[in-house]
Amino acid sequence: MKFLLAIPLALFFASCSTQSCWKGGEPMRETETHSQWGAEVDIKQSANNVKIYRGLAHPVGDKSKYERQVKKGGWVEFEGFKFHAGPIERPSGTAEKVLDLYCLSASHEAQAIKTTCDGFHPDYALVWSKGGKQRVLQICYGCHEWKYFGPGGKVHTDIEDKTYFKKLLPLLPRERNRL
Repeated sequence: MKFLLAIPLALFFASCSTQSCWKGGEPMRETETHSQWGAEVDIKQSANNVKIYRGLAHPVGDKSKYERQVKKGGWVEFEGFKFHAGPIERPSGTAEKVLDLYCLSASHEAQAIKTTCDGFHPDYALVWSKGGKQRVLQICYGCHEWKYFGPGGKVHTDIEDKTYFKKLLPLLPRERNRL
């Protein structure tokens, strides 16, 4: 009987040694690195008058609250996700500090497979435009990921742990109970 119980356990641990099990802390691959560099260049050339928006409740993790918020109205949509309509107030320079963090290659890791979250849903969006083209940086605290949407397309990476916990959270606090 003990032998039969050991087989599933051995298979589980063997599966975690493959690429399919989320490890975190993996360096970005070459394609991610080049995409992030392109986003960095675009941000440095375009970021001006950046607004910060709070995301609505998670549509899976807090479905009833999310549905109430959507029904109530007063939201805007950026790149497929809904946010409260008005930008939030943060101390002067907050958006620039967040974008500076994003522009550091060391703030990124290769996107890993997540098994403990309800899927990417941004807590924050930083939004600005230049030359009639909107740019959006979405930040998901549940997945520890960020997505940048700009003229060159989308860049989707994990947020490096020290960046997330020691630098990003103090700038944009996690709000457990979204409005």
